[in-house]
Amino acid sequence: MRYVRFQVGTHVAYGVLGGDIVREITAPPYGPYKVTNQTHKLSAVKLLSPIVPGKIVAIGLNYKSHLGTREAPKVPEGFYKTPTSVIGTEEAIRIPKTALHEKVHMQPEAEMVFIIGKRAKNVKKADALSYVLGYTCGNDVSARDWQQHDLQWWRAKSSDTFSPMGPLIATDLDSTKMQLVCRINGKVVQEQSTGDLVHGVADIIEFISSAITLEPGDAIYTGTPGSPGDIHPGDVVEVEISGVGVLRNKVEAEA
Repeated sequence: MRYVRFQVGTHVAYGVLGGDIVREITAPPYGPYKVTNQTHKLSAVKLLSPIVPGKIVAIGLNYKSHLGTREAPKVPEGFYKTPTSVIGTEEAIRIPKTALHEKVHMQPEAEMVFIIGKRAKNVKKADALSYVLGYTCGNDVSARDWQQHDLQWWRAKSSDTFSPMGPLIATDLDSTKMQLVCRINGKVVQEQSTGDLVHGVADIIEFISSAITLEPGDAIYTGTPGSPGDIHPGDVVEVEISGVGVLRNKVEAEA
């Protein structure tokens, strides 16, 4: 299945995408829903972030290619990103005025994101994948100077628009065999298989759910490979994942 969240005029709904047709469903895809007879052409709708997460947990230093000389974390090391930082495909990443004034280095982080489908607490690794609704593209936009010098990462990772997500949620994919690509203005700056993950999806769910309850619709950013380049106003960032699609966002200066 391929789930989308979309807008037509002032109407916002979830839907199932088949070809170029979106068929509305009566509720978010992680709960009981019915498929309606209301359909829209994909070209006639605005795609929004495919989910409105209650919380976002992001995993740091989780690709071997991103570690460099650093030691791999023994467990999935998570941090929170705010739901208010979420935007969808074709929406603008806006660099805060303070970051522009301070000439902060801004970078994208292409990530595979998975969405929780049912309440998860103290889940065992063997059962963990049954708690996954599906997968989408994510961009953990990062203000590097703030990340390095602030006590916490609240603004470096969660400023408004710093969590692009989309364009859809795809189910029944193998989370160990996805190809992840990031492009800035068409140039490939990150490219890696999710097989390079230090801690896979099942490990992440087991570890996180041992401490906090994951709720349906929560989003987990799984980490980024390699070393992404800087972004500036006017740039276009694309995150592409095989089986999912392309998340595309222009970079702008905050007005």
